[in-house]
Amino acid sequence: MALFVAMKRGHLRFLLLAVVLLAFFWRTARLDFQSLWRDEVDAIYFAVRPLAETLAMFVQAAQNGPLYFLGLRPWFAVAGTSEFALRLPSAGAGLLSVLLLWQLGRQLLPPVSSTAQQGSPAWSGVAGVAALLFVLNPYQLWYAQEGKMYATVTLLALGAHWLWLRGIQQGGWRTWLGYWAVVSLALYVHLLMVLLIPLHLVWFVIAWPTARLRWRGYGLALAGLTLPYVPMVWWHWVMLTSPDKLSGFNFTPLATILRALALSHVRGFITATPLLWLAPIYFLLGAGMLFGSTVVGDRRSEFTAPISPRRRMALLLTWLLLPVALIYLISLRQPVFTERYILWIGPAMLLCIAAGVQVLAAHSGRLALPVVAALLIYVVGLWGWLGWQQKTQVIKYDLRGAMQAVYQQRALDELLILQIPHQEWAYRYYTSQFEPDPFAGSDLRLGRWGGGPYTNWGHAEEVAWPEVQQYMGSLTAGTDEIWVLLSEAPMWDSRQLMQRWLQESGVLIEQQSFAGVSVLRYRLNP
Repeated sequence: MALFVAMKRGHLRFLLLAVVLLAFFWRTARLDFQSLWRDEVDAIYFAVRPLAETLAMFVQAAQNGPLYFLGLRPWFAVAGTSEFALRLPSAGAGLLSVLLLWQLGRQLLPPVSSTAQQGSPAWSGVAGVAALLFVLNPYQLWYAQEGKMYATVTLLALGAHWLWLRGIQQGGWRTWLGYWAVVSLALYVHLLMVLLIPLHLVWFVIAWPTARLRWRGYGLALAGLTLPYVPMVWWHWVMLTSPDKLSGFNFTPLATILRALALSHVRGFITATPLLWLAPIYFLLGAGMLFGSTVVGDRRSEFTAPISPRRRMALLLTWLLLPVALIYLISLRQPVFTERYILWIGPAMLLCIAAGVQVLAAHSGRLALPVVAALLIYVVGLWGWLGWQQKTQVIKYDLRGAMQAVYQQRALDELLILQIPHQEWAYRYYTSQFEPDPFAGSDLRLGRWGGGPYTNWGHAEEVAWPEVQQYMGSLTAGTDEIWVLLSEAPMWDSRQLMQRWLQESGVLIEQQSFAGVSVLRYRLNP
């Protein structure tokens, strides 16, 4: 029994419209509730600084996302740099990803022939359910509400997959040209999108012998990708061959990687969610991964080259698992893993879950409708609730509240110490009126300030402590009162030597706490 059957074109459009409207509402609602974190502030700075500096990122080692920042520049000139303006492009990318995932799902996992009437637009249960789940998935929702490139990366990955499949099954130079363009863009939106190239090479092997018919078009597109990759080759090689750790990440064991991805893609950022609540989702995921080929057709009438159901599921599972394996292998030389870097494997997981829904519908007999309906209602309800929690709980560090509180209470001639020093850009931003260049004239708003001392060199305390004393004595010379703003301070001073100096050299007269941020005010001893 199939869960979804062919629908009239008008009904299909209405259903798609409803899903798109839901996606728009869910991604724009409370878009500016969370404060920007420092990487989002950096995105604004990289976009509005002198154009030559942003363009130079295209050839500088380890510079990530220059094309994303370059794209923000004209947008900010029109919309300003408010939190809402920064995050709206990500919400738009998330919205477009819903439609692209639906199209890709129909192409990659078409229904068996009995589920679609010849000549009418088929609503594939796998594609339709996956699109709905993508709208509500709390992890995808989070990054669709963040002012970074990760939602855009997911959109580009979906586009690259769709064009690759279309090229393999239908051919056409326009399709392969589009594929080359999308992958080239992806490389300069995020460095690790280079993983699309080996992934699609493996896809080419899996899709054999169908892929054999299109080897020329794919080969030319693949050869063309060497051109945009050339500026990255030399420093990629340096990173992979260097005996020193250059990436700034710590090595993550494979088991930890798998656990982190399995949890984040299912529960989002509400980490207190009981694991038992997630069991039905994992059950559907497992059912789809193991038995999804039983509900997938081998061809669609508009395609001239069929791919068997087992190979289609192999393509899907490779999309889900190969990027993880590749990142782990790279990390054996230079650690590069962080969960958001492979956000774009999330749609593969959702397609597997949707395939699991179809498997239950096809093999549950008379219980199919109530069982599947109950599971879908549960998943939709749970993810809707988790998404709402993300929208209403302060999860990111409240730089906005802390910076604005200091700015309103502090005299500009009073010394401000920022720990970590990089938070100066958040201070400059949150004391602006969010103009197209919020950092213009920010020296005046920042006033007298200094960065806290860096003590994580590994020096013994008997060496580090005199260095801190000398640094802080020089920094605070000629001042009676000091404002201190602490956020992510252990990154700079894990032993809290600066706080020790302040406690010994002054009296704490005021303290304010914000999420992830502390504001302290000291009066120094005479």
